[in-house]
Amino acid sequence: MKNKKYLIISIIGIVVLTIIVIIVLLVGKENKESENNKEIIRKNYKMLTESVNKYNEIRTKYSEMTGVLVITSFKDKYEELDKLMTEYNTEMENIDTYISNIKLRCDREYNDSEIDKVCNNYKNLYEKLVNLYVGDVENYNKFITEYNKSKNESLELMKSLHDKYIDYDEDGNIDGGAKIE
Repeated sequence: MKNKKYLIISIIGIVVLTIIVIIVLLVGKENKESENNKEIIRKNYKMLTESVNKYNEIRTKYSEMTGVLVITSFKDKYEELDKLMTEYNTEMENIDTYISNIKLRCDREYNDSEIDKVCNNYKNLYEKLVNLYVGDVENYNKFITEYNKSKNESLELMKSLHDKYIDYDEDGNIDGGAKIE
């Protein structure tokens, strides 16, 4: 009888110990995953910041070039503008990638104010960037279309990575853009 009692107590002890080990392993795995996610968010946000700076430089140059552009002299500037718009697309692709990587990991709260701030603000930033880009591409393509009509040319329109204005943060406002279609 005593042997059965010791056997039952031993089995219960082993089960409790196994449960404790499993919980410790799961918590450790969760902490490691959380730290890994935070590091990925930090790296992608740093690259996003650098990319946004390049994006802003491109937009400034675009504004300067198109602000004084007229149909009669467009062909002279087309090659330079086309190259600039290709850079714009490349930078927008980079931004899309960084935002995607951040979004995948911002599905929870972290005990890190820096990371939580990134997770709370990336949607608004992305919305503005995409909508400004969409507007610039639309304006650029309208200018090419007008030029092609007036000069009977067939210059290629820019292929856009984003076709429509977005409300990425789903707040009902279109930051950086005109409207949702």
